[in-house]
Amino acid sequence: MSKTRVNLALLGALCIAVCGVASPGFAGPDDGKSLVYLPAPASPASSTPCDRACLNGFVDRYFDALVSHCTCNVPFAPEVKYTENGELVKPGEGLWKTFTGRGTYRVYLADPATGEAGYYGDIDEFGILRGTMALRLKVKDRRIAEVEMIVAREQLRPKGGLGLNTAGIMTPKMIDELRPSGFVSPASALLEPVPAAERATQEQLIAITDRYFEAFAQSKSSVAPFADNCSRRENGIAATNSDGTVVDPAQPAFRVFSGSCAQEIDRGFFSALSKVGDRRPLVVDVKQGLVLDLAFLDDEGNVKSVSVSGVGDVKVPAEFLRPITYIEPQLFKIEAGKIREIEGLS
Repeated sequence: MSKTRVNLALLGALCIAVCGVASPGFAGPDDGKSLVYLPAPASPASSTPCDRACLNGFVDRYFDALVSHCTCNVPFAPEVKYTENGELVKPGEGLWKTFTGRGTYRVYLADPATGEAGYYGDIDEFGILRGTMALRLKVKDRRIAEVEMIVAREQLRPKGGLGLNTAGIMTPKMIDELRPSGFVSPASALLEPVPAAERATQEQLIAITDRYFEAFAQSKSSVAPFADNCSRRENGIAATNSDGTVVDPAQPAFRVFSGSCAQEIDRGFFSALSKVGDRRPLVVDVKQGLVLDLAFLDDEGNVKSVSVSGVGDVKVPAEFLRPITYIEPQLFKIEAGKIREIEGLS
């Protein structure tokens, strides 16, 4: 069972402990009873295209509905497909019952050619549990035909008692657990449009992200085009060019996340633990040079040490010695054909 799916079950227990039957000032979810399906448009969709502003508006309208805990006023298509962390969910259930708002970390994506809108940012549940979300909306005929959400939540580990322990007493602490304090405002590069002369096509942007995952699998950075100033974050933590974390006391000179984008790939520490399973682009924004991608990384939990070039054998921390599948959305910023920024969740 994946870490994200375990978190969903634990979140239910948290709701019982915190919310009880009903909390003062907290609107009760309607379980989809107020779901409104709009009739088919009178004119063909091609005559009323949904441009960038239109798609971003659908995202804002969707979040407004989440805050109200009511699916009313959301233009869902009759055949809408709705998933949370890969599981089919009925609109009005799941996050609809727990969502209390968004934070200040907000990145919008839009692809008017395909009618897809994307969002990457921090969220709040119950007013006490913070997390982050990658969202894809498929808009067809001015109605939402598909909703795909990937939610990563912080792990609460109080000192004493099990009150708000969302991690579970048997869940080991990971070295890159979600850090909500790392989601205040996006890097400026993620919000700036790419100059027209430097923009890649949709096909080229997808090809570049493909090369990134090929480089990860091969532990060979030359396969992917990294910008000299490339940086990467994982769960709000600097995953490149940082002080790094010692994972093996016997090898204090080796610190994960201390290298550049290329160096972290060449070291191959994490690629030795996780293999890329299914992956696909969710939303591609040509104007912004952004690709929101989704990958499943499988860790079989049987690798006890990794041979790192120039370092030697590095012992793998105990928390990785268990089978687990990570659902990882990643946001890529690509400029002039090179990867400038990578934002990842797990």
